[in-house]
Amino acid sequence: MVSVREALTTALAGQYRIERELGRGGFATVFLAQDLRHDRPVALKVLYPEVAATLGSERFKQEIRLAARLQHPHILGVYDSGESAGHLWFTMPFVEGESLRDRLNRERQIGVDEAVRIAREAADALEYAHRHGVVHRDIKPENILLSGRHALVGDFGIARAIGAVALTQTGITVGTPVYMSPEQAGGGEVDARTDIYSLGCVLYEMLVGEPPFSGPSTAAVLSRVMTETPRPVRATRPTTPAPVDAGVSRAMARVPADRFASAADFAAALSPTREDATPAIPSAAPAAATVPAPRVSWLRRRLVNNLAPALAIVAALFAWYRYSSVTAGTKRLAVLPFENLGAEADEYFADGMTDEVRGKLAALEGLQVTARSSAAQYKKTGGKTPEQIGRELGVDFLLTGTVRWQAAAGARRVRVSPELIRVSDGTARWQQAFDTELDDVFEVQADIASRVAQALDVALGTTTQQQLSERPTANLAAYDAFLRGEQESQSGTVTDAVPLRKAIVAYEQAIALDPRFMQAWAQLSRAACSIAFATPTPEDIDRCRTGAERAVALAPNRPESRLAMASYFRDVQKEYDKSLGQYTLGLRSAPNNVDLLAASAIIERRLGRFEEALTHLQRAARLDPRSVVAANNLARTYHDLHRHREAQTEYSRALVFAPTNLLLVQAKAGDFLSQGDLAGAREVIATGLQHTSATALIVRFATFQEMMWVLPDDLRAQVVNLQPAQFDNDRAMWALKVGATYRLMGDTAKAKSYGEIAADTYAKTVKRYPDDAQQMELFGRALALTDRKAEALQAGERSLAMRETSMDSVSGPYYQYQVARICIQVGRHDRALDLIEPLLSKPGDITAGWLRIDPIFTPLRGNPRFERLIKSAT
Repeated sequence: MVSVREALTTALAGQYRIERELGRGGFATVFLAQDLRHDRPVALKVLYPEVAATLGSERFKQEIRLAARLQHPHILGVYDSGESAGHLWFTMPFVEGESLRDRLNRERQIGVDEAVRIAREAADALEYAHRHGVVHRDIKPENILLSGRHALVGDFGIARAIGAVALTQTGITVGTPVYMSPEQAGGGEVDARTDIYSLGCVLYEMLVGEPPFSGPSTAAVLSRVMTETPRPVRATRPTTPAPVDAGVSRAMARVPADRFASAADFAAALSPTREDATPAIPSAAPAAATVPAPRVSWLRRRLVNNLAPALAIVAALFAWYRYSSVTAGTKRLAVLPFENLGAEADEYFADGMTDEVRGKLAALEGLQVTARSSAAQYKKTGGKTPEQIGRELGVDFLLTGTVRWQAAAGARRVRVSPELIRVSDGTARWQQAFDTELDDVFEVQADIASRVAQALDVALGTTTQQQLSERPTANLAAYDAFLRGEQESQSGTVTDAVPLRKAIVAYEQAIALDPRFMQAWAQLSRAACSIAFATPTPEDIDRCRTGAERAVALAPNRPESRLAMASYFRDVQKEYDKSLGQYTLGLRSAPNNVDLLAASAIIERRLGRFEEALTHLQRAARLDPRSVVAANNLARTYHDLHRHREAQTEYSRALVFAPTNLLLVQAKAGDFLSQGDLAGAREVIATGLQHTSATALIVRFATFQEMMWVLPDDLRAQVVNLQPAQFDNDRAMWALKVGATYRLMGDTAKAKSYGEIAADTYAKTVKRYPDDAQQMELFGRALALTDRKAEALQAGERSLAMRETSMDSVSGPYYQYQVARICIQVGRHDRALDLIEPLLSKPGDITAGWLRIDPIFTPLRGNPRFERLIKSAT
């Protein structure tokens, strides 16, 4: 494939000679080129293909022409532009010097007088542009160039051009989050006052040494922009003159009307701090009205309306995540995957070394350690700086390392080289290489943890030191087998039997070599429980029970043993109170163990203790900030508690990490349904379709909770064309969903035909598994499609009796809702209302808003009791 540089070198031959690439920005690749006609160096900016495709050639040229008319001493103008070899490009003067970002990276803070001078010159440039109808939209240190003693503002044309066609629909955001105004962050209309706000942020950073707002993610930053007021400049830098401090604060007012009316007013408010301060260059043109941006579409306004409340709450959430549980002096650390420098077959050992060190550090008081699932995402990724990783994980320090095996004279040695990095400046706080025989690997793990604690000033008492020095086993062969088991168990999901079976073999090998290896017993138990939960056999049930009992007997105070015993009570015995008791015991010794926190919350939800579950899930999300599972569990709990703003925030956060996850797409849509907002749910679907196939999304919505009715008409019509293969060859499920869709479309004859297919299959299933509540409930729904009313009602009621819905606050409401649907279909409206009424006062999906829009309840509309229920629950 021909590169962009090669293509343009040929296409622009005779006009420009491309010399080298200078860098890449948000919209374009920048090359240093020589303008052959005028014998001068230029910066050649080439738009990325996806940007160019969305913008279009004509609109690009139109906007660039407008920007090229801007001729001002502090504006980096446009020389030339065009379309060549399928690429849109433009040229600007090549400035000898550096950007303001380069200067800030080097010096962090700038002298007050110079900072004010730079801001006044940039404000003067903006004033000129605004009077000529151009709003920049992306003022930031990267776009302010320093040449000699003068500041030049660049990239006027491209930001305006892209903003004009709302490229945010393609995932490209106009503006940089740290410097965005609240209206820009919310996707609203922008004008000259947006540029004034952004310039205020830049001046703030020049004076204070950091932007006014920061956070662990883009969403966190934007939410703070929309809801918080930055700390005054003088609180951090007391030598700042009061007029400058006041000017910065006014420029950054959240409400545009409270800001300066023009950039010239902002410049004037920054009165020179000395007699020799450089004055701004006066502008000749009279003041003009601010320039409005093109109107945003109805859909975008709706998205903004839905998003703004969520962003308003997310600031508190992210600030709480990062600081609420961190007491004074607590350090935040992430242990990143140690890099294996040896053979690929030794990868499991490097992973095991990482996990052991992380586990020892996580047990220390005064240290908050990021969970494995978030830290593991940085394995072999490269390209990110410590500052970027630290910001994404919300930590102060990173522990990295390398592991290399060496064979010498028949003995195996291992070299471990850990490094503790301070995120703020990327410097090493501590580093040391450990070169030892394999027999001493446990001492190395303890030594690393101890040295890290010392480097972070974490106190180590006698008991703590003893805990750090504990060996999991004295048998290295057993340890090796255990690590191979861990590698297998982590290679699949908790329900994937194949890797779990391989892990069980490895754990049993470890136990055979060392019967007192507690961790091996515990992990054997948990792997067997995961299999037994789905397909129970006497052998796996025995492994689950025996492993848990042995683990607790060997180490009753270790979190691993309590996790194993809790899994046995939960997955095999279904004794949720006992399971929760085991999790509680584990949390006493390991309060920051994410596995314990998440698992206990699942049980607390089942038992109806949603507020307790929420507390544990908030802590888990704080410790595991990039975990989709943690974010989803937290979002689901907010949803069940009808705290929809927080739920939407967490679902959005999870979808940033996993935009193709259809469970999240459906769950976020479901939260809108609970608010009675069908349009909002469909907007979520529209966004989801940008990341996944329509068929996969349709199957997901049809399979779970029969949410075909939420799909837009064109997608819903496709359900009847699906085949059993798209339902994992579950012919009964396929027929049930197609039949339900035909009923929704008013075709009762076809609904009955497909209902008969489903009912015949489910009849055989419930005969084989007479105690399976879910299969019985599905049987009832299939019978309802066939108009076999008495049989349908009987099956539905039997499923309720088998499930003991009052004992399970999660699945109980689900079964009540599904059986209520059966009752409505067979004409038993009073019974349906009996089932629905208690759900309106409980956590879960069903709300007055849901009842208003779910078409299954259409036969009840106008029923006085139904209308009273909706009114009282509103």
